[in-house]
Order: sequence, then structure tokens, then C-alpha cells
Amino acid sequence: MVIASGSHEQAGGLLLLAAATETGLLAQLEQALPPPPVPPAPACFPLAGSSAVRRRLLLTVLFLDSVGLQRTWDLRGYTADGLALLTGRTRAYGYRYTEAFLSQVADTDGAGRFTDALASWTTHLWHAPGENTGGAEHPHALTCYVDGHRKPVYSEVLIPRGLIGRLGVILGCRALLLLHDEQGHPLFVTTHRGDQHLTAGVPAFLARYEQHAAHRQ
Repeated sequence: MVIASGSHEQAGGLLLLAAATETGLLAQLEQALPPPPVPPAPACFPLAGSSAVRRRLLLTVLFLDSVGLQRTWDLRGYTADGLALLTGRTRAYGYRYTEAFLSQVADTDGAGRFTDALASWTTHLWHAPGENTGGAEHPHALTCYVDGHRKPVYSEVLIPRGLIGRLGVILGCRALLLLHDEQGHPLFVTTHRGDQHLTAGVPAFLARYEQHAAHRQ
């Protein structure tokens, strides 16, 4: 029996869609979407669309990679039906409409909203509510590890510089703070200025995580 590569992609995408739905990821991300713009915003704005439109655009962005696309720019030449199937449309959204959606989300603190939503989702995924409770004074106790990482960014625009540990050089970069549980499951990640010191950023980092992860300590 011969199975086309497109069929493999669609099957894998459908499994990912089922998993995202079953674990509550889609519901979390939909709730984290910025509210629709108020009039007199043009009705053609993606965020001003119905809940179904907003969900399909969100699915389009989530499942680009599952159909072999690396970025929204690749939608310009995309003619297959895999992404349409995953998003519940006859044809997949095009580049301009999807990019407009991302731009609107970015302009309304979408990155912060999604970061907080993922913190809540990953914690409930790996640690069910009520796990490791320590009484009324210390609810939802959780042992975690904090890690820092700096990624070089090569740009004509001046950005904060920091020490890149693996290279041992000072370069323009962005800093990541990451939170893992004892089993190594990623729970939370945020992006910061490249010159931010790890210990200086941890208190606010942990406070933000606790705020959006059912007040775990």
C-alpha cells in the first residue's frame, strides 16, 4: 500500500489537533486572544471577526509546521488542502490575512497573554490541581528549577548586549528565563533584555508564574 506524504502530514496534524483540544490548549489560547476591536474599527480586521474566524486563524498559526510551512510568508505559495482541513475551511487562509491577524495580536499584548495562558496550561497538564498540597498555608507546593539562556541576535538595530556562555563573547542578544519541574517538564518561559542578570529577573519571573498557575508556591 502506498500512502502519499500529504496523507501522513494530515494524519499527524489531526492527531495534534485532537491532543490540543483534549488537553485544553485550544481553549486556553482562545481565551487569551485579545478582545475584538471596538467600533469604528473596520469589520475586515481579523480580530473583529466571529469566534469561529478567530479560532480558525489561531489554528492556522498553530499548525503551519505540521503541513511543512515554516512561517506565514510560505502561505503565498501554499495550495494543498491539509491546513484547510485542520482549520475547518474549504481553503486555507492566505498570507496577508494571517499576517494581519498576527500583527493585531502583537499590537494588543498578545505575546504576554499567550505566555500567561501557556503557564497555566503546562502546569495543569503535568500537575493536576490538588497535587502535592501542603495544607491551607502552603497550597499546591511545587519544586522547580530556574534556568537562563542567552541567544545571539544579529541585527542592524542596536540591542542590549550580554555574555553568550557557549561562545564566551559579548553580543547583542535576548535573554530567556525558563522554569522546569523535577522531571524536566517545561512550565514557563519569558523573554527579556539581553543584559538582564538571571538573579535580578527571577523574583518577578516567579511571581508572574504563581499568579497564572493557580497560586502554586
